[in-house]
Formats: sequence, structure tokens, C-alpha cells
Amino acid sequence: MEAIGGFTAGRALGPGAGGFATAGGLAAAGANALQSLPAAADVVDHCITVLSSNAITAGDTALWGFGQAADFAGRVEQLSRHVEFLQVVAACAVDRARTEALTGATSPLDPTAAVSGDPGPGDDGSRNTVEFLQARLRIPATEARRRLSLAGAVLPRAGFGGQQLPPRYEELAAAVSTAQISSRAGTTITLALDRARHLTTPALTTEMEHALTQTAVESDGDFLTRVTKHWAEAIDQDGTEPSEPALRHIQGAFIRRPKHGLQHLEIFAPPNNSKPSPPS
Repeated sequence: MEAIGGFTAGRALGPGAGGFATAGGLAAAGANALQSLPAAADVVDHCITVLSSNAITAGDTALWGFGQAADFAGRVEQLSRHVEFLQVVAACAVDRARTEALTGATSPLDPTAAVSGDPGPGDDGSRNTVEFLQARLRIPATEARRRLSLAGAVLPRAGFGGQQLPPRYEELAAAVSTAQISSRAGTTITLALDRARHLTTPALTTEMEHALTQTAVESDGDFLTRVTKHWAEAIDQDGTEPSEPALRHIQGAFIRRPKHGLQHLEIFAPPNNSKPSPPS
């Protein structure tokens, strides 16, 4: 994976001059990672400074040919995917640190937090991490919720004993963390896998994860959505049941579609204010 300003998603967060950070490092690193946090922040600040310097303007791009413009667009898209992944990492880090502060747990990444004098999570007026991210980052609540949900699927998890566990979807996690796919594509796949794993076997869920991840790497988001829908329909062949109000407009008894190998007989009467339909 190519580094951006020395800050990659593929190296462990640890002490030293590199200052590299990973999802696992920011989400669940030990006390020895503390020395690297300023370096990680410096890398981000450096990127912000470079991008804020007006080194690239619309006037510059007006002089480019098609090949240059297309290549630049690709590079910018790659950069945005790296940033999207770091957004997920950051949301997870905020959620972890906020939860630890509220429960009185000691964070291995910020042992001085208790004596820093800064306002704590209980004083920020937010009921939860979603509200905090919404206010602090000025993003919609739905986006804050999406980032936290994706973090739970593609970032390393903490076990009951404090040990680090692999992400719930490892192949998808690798693609998101190395900027092969966007975080929104990761969300599309995660939602589909979360639904499917309750309806099928782990082996088929893994096959689905591989197929959808490769589709996201090779195709656009619209095509990924269509492929995801086909997988969902193939796994859940019963489909969505009609709503009860719609069924109540049908008088009489009927057999529902087989579900889990069983036939279902249901009887619905018309609403009180309607008359039975005459027999045909």
C-alpha cells in the first residue's frame, strides 16, 4: 500500500520516528503507542497544510489534456478513499475513548485525560457518540452512525479479555483499509452480509463477502448495489412478506408461500367498514 505522508493503514501504530497508524493501533493499541500519537496528528496536519495551500487550482487543470485530467481524478479518488477509512478509524477511536471516560475506565492511549482539565464526555451535552460526532464534525447523524457501524465490521475488535480480535469481515476490511474500495461500498457490503449471515451458512456468507468485495474493487457503486440485491434475493428466496393492511383487504383463506419448508394457512376477514366482495 502506498503511504500518504508517511501515514498508512497497513503498519502497526508504535513508538519510533515513523509515527504510522492503523485501525488496530488507534482502536485498540497499548500504552506503548502513546508516543506515536503526536506524530500521527502531525502527519494529518501536514496533509491539511499542503491541501490548503492552493497548490492546485482550477486554473491549473484548465491546461491539462484528457489523459492528465483523468489520471489526476484517479489520484484524488484514491486519496479520498484513504481519508474515508481514517474517518471510520477516528469515529471508532472517539467512541472507544468516550465510552471509557464515561465508565471510568483508564484508556491506555490517554492516561492523562483524567487530569487534563478538558471538558469530559459527560459535559458536552451529547447523549451518545453519534450526537457528539454530529456536533463536533458537523456531519449528519446518519453519516456518524454509518461510520460507527462500518467500524464494527472492518476494524479489529476487542475480546472479553482485552485481546485484539480480527475484523468481522476480514477480506472486506483489507479492501477498505487499503483504499481499494470506498467506505460507502464497504457499508453496502456490510449491510448485505449482516442480513445474509442470519439466513445462510458461514461458508456461503464468506463466499458472498469475497464476491461482493471483488465486485466493489472492479466496478462502480451502482453495479455493486445490483449485484448485492441479486445475492440477497438468492439467499432469501421467501422475499418480503406483504403487509398486514394489504392482506386485510383480501377476504378468505389462502396459503402463504412456503417458508423454511412449512406451509402457512392464514385467514383474513375484511375491515369492519367494508363489505365482502361478491363471489365471482
